Parts: sequence; C-alpha cells; structure tokens
Amino acid sequence: MANVADTRLYDILGVSPSATENELKKAYRKLAKEYHPDKNPNAGDKFKEISFAYEVLTNPEKKELYDRYGEQGLREGGGGGPGMEDIFSHIFGGGLFGFMGGQGNRSRNGGRRRGEDMVHPLKQRSIIKY
Repeated sequence: MANVADTRLYDILGVSPSATENELKKAYRKLAKEYHPDKNPNAGDKFKEISFAYEVLTNPEKKELYDRYGEQGLREGGGGGPGMEDIFSHIFGGGLFGFMGGQGNRSRNGGRRRGEDMVHPLKQRSIIKY
C-alpha cells in the first residue's frame, strides 16, 4: 500500500488504512448508532465527523486524494480540480466539519444562494364523528 499522509479519518472510524470496504461499513454503522444525534444528543459534531470520514474513505477518488495529500489535499482538491471546501460547505453548511469558518449558504466563489423558504397554508378540516 502507498504511504498514507494522514490517518485521522481512519482513526475516527477506528480502522487501519488497509481496511476493506466491508470493514469501513461495519465500523461506520457501529459508530453511527452510538453517536447519532437522535440516540446521543451529547455527541456534538462527532456524528458529522464519522459520516464525513466514511464518505471520503468509501469514495475511491476522495480516498486516493486523502491518502496521498491528507485533509489539506481534500480542501485544496489535490491542486487540480475544484476545492473540496465547496463540497463541505454544501454538505455541512460550513467548512470541513464546520470548523473552517464556512461561508454559510453561499459557496466560496460567491455562487448561488439558497432560495427563500416556501410556506403553503393548509386548510383545516372539520372532524365528523359518527
């Protein structure tokens, strides 16, 4: 296996850099159950970190980029393509794990903003008892 620049995402899931897809899935499911906000309201951002680690490590392109350049490579997009910061902003409404001082609902390059919320009034029905 190639030299891994950063093992933080592997450490979050508790697996080795040589873990198989099945090992990643098993580790993710176990941790997701434990730290899901519905089951553990005190988990903070741990669930987001677990989900992000799983997303990166199960995507072959992102995994290769992460293994080669670490989290910095993900943020910069490996020096070539679009930066991952925009993807993080889209997924988490902020930067990497929400700690990078994201741009809210606007992308780094001043792209499109989220539209206004829509409100649909509902008609109240009478209850008919028989």
